[in-house]
Amino acid sequence: MASGAKQVDEGKADSAVDTAAQSLREISLAKCESDFLGSEDDLVARLGVSKPTLRQASARVAQEHLIRVRRGVGGGYFARRPGSLSVSRMAAVYLRSRNASYVELTPLMPMFYGELARLASQNRDPEMISDLRQMAERDEHFVDEQDERGYMNFLRSERDFISFLAKMADNHVLELMVAITTDFSAHAQRNDKQMFRQLDNMAVYRKLRARFARAIANGDGDIAGLLSRRCTDLMCDWMLQGLENHSFQVDQIRCD
Repeated sequence: MASGAKQVDEGKADSAVDTAAQSLREISLAKCESDFLGSEDDLVARLGVSKPTLRQASARVAQEHLIRVRRGVGGGYFARRPGSLSVSRMAAVYLRSRNASYVELTPLMPMFYGELARLASQNRDPEMISDLRQMAERDEHFVDEQDERGYMNFLRSERDFISFLAKMADNHVLELMVAITTDFSAHAQRNDKQMFRQLDNMAVYRKLRARFARAIANGDGDIAGLLSRRCTDLMCDWMLQGLENHSFQVDQIRCD
């Protein structure tokens, strides 16, 4: 009887924590990033739970990057939004446990980029089109630094460019998929000698990316699709040369 009663009590406690965690998620999602959700006492009263239950629930939701808890003066609970890096890290854990390699990404990139090209070309928002033309202009006149810093700047520019196209495409699922693949690529441990041999090709890629951007800005989905394939062919070639036989390294992806 005592053992059964204990199991019932533990079940009730788990249920209370689950319910409180779900309520915290909904409260956070109804707010904007960094909005104040309340003090610990405020949320205890609002949710009708004990402080230990709230703390267990908040620990779960904090791991999901949906809330931030600050202690001390000016502290409390604040809304948060997960970025792609937190999702990418968990995806890397999954893939590392299955001994997946970075090369397995290469068949996916043309599909993602091609769909981005198609959807983004349909967006005729004047401000976004203007921003895209400015990106193309910068790529046409950019001079890459021939060192590791130049390489990292290039990776950052590619991530920013693809993130912008994903916003133009207005497809959040596609935005996440593309963000994960670029996070993997940007944070991978590479064969540096192989990758630095590609530095001269970065200028070629930027010129190609500028044409890709202009085709989307012009609303020419067919040309954009062809150029997206040329971009991904070049990018995949780099990955095959620099990341061959590399498994996913979880520690390289730092959560935001």
